[in-house]
Amino acid sequence: MTPDRSQPSPPTVNIIGCGRAAGSLARLWLQASAVQLAAVLNRSRPSADRAVSNIGAGYAVDGIEDMPPADCWLIGSGDDQVLAVAHALAASRADLDDVLVFHLAGRYGLDVLSPLAERGARLATLHPVRSLTHAHLTVAQFSGTACVAEGSAEALARLEPLVAAIGGMWLPVSDIDRGLYHAAVSIVSNVTKGVAWKAQNWLATAGLPATTAAAVTHQLLASTMDDLFRSGARQSITGPVVRGDTRTIEAHLEALRATHPDDLDVYRILARIVLELAQERGDLDADTLARFDSLLKG
Repeated sequence: MTPDRSQPSPPTVNIIGCGRAAGSLARLWLQASAVQLAAVLNRSRPSADRAVSNIGAGYAVDGIEDMPPADCWLIGSGDDQVLAVAHALAASRADLDDVLVFHLAGRYGLDVLSPLAERGARLATLHPVRSLTHAHLTVAQFSGTACVAEGSAEALARLEPLVAAIGGMWLPVSDIDRGLYHAAVSIVSNVTKGVAWKAQNWLATAGLPATTAAAVTHQLLASTMDDLFRSGARQSITGPVVRGDTRTIEAHLEALRATHPDDLDVYRILARIVLELAQERGDLDADTLARFDSLLKG
């Protein structure tokens, strides 16, 4: 049988800094037959060897000069290392003319890739807005993930098919405030987990077994997400703040003062956020708002 040569080969990808995020994306792209993984470079050879083993493709190298020509270069290094990697890549002998180079650091835009502009590279950023820590994440699980991207039209045209291949939600942006953007997505992801952990501690102190405390927290988070997706934050908030029930909030504060006094400020801050939302929705009159304001000042 004559092989079908009508379909173009998947693009080749080199990775510099193959940690959890870059490794997860590489595995997803390979599941979808969207890329051919070439060289992987980490801070140490053993680290690169482990990354290649975890991905199940590609090969480890000791330096940029050992990396072959590729259609795409993915910089998956930590946020504070992206600029240094860009400088090193720009100073290398790698052929970057008309090649896509992109990073995954949500904290930064295109500015950290500026050293590569004079080398003729097509520059972009890609930030999948989800935790990429699960070693066995599947395309089905990733599907629908918001993927915020920024770059030139040429770069985005090459990057979008990689996102589409694994079911990502393509969300191109331009000239956003990266500090504020990253603060927002970080607080949704990590602070939510921190608040859940804190709530489980409170439930355990209240007398619930640890497994029960976890089950209650997880079920409540799941139903809360359902409400949020269905109705949005403003329409789905409930509880004593929305009802103007200052006595219940006082009881919460008294219980925490007796059992977790160091968490009083945590509760007050979170309750004030709910209060702002209730105020925006118009649930509370001026007198109730004043009582809450006094109660939550600390």
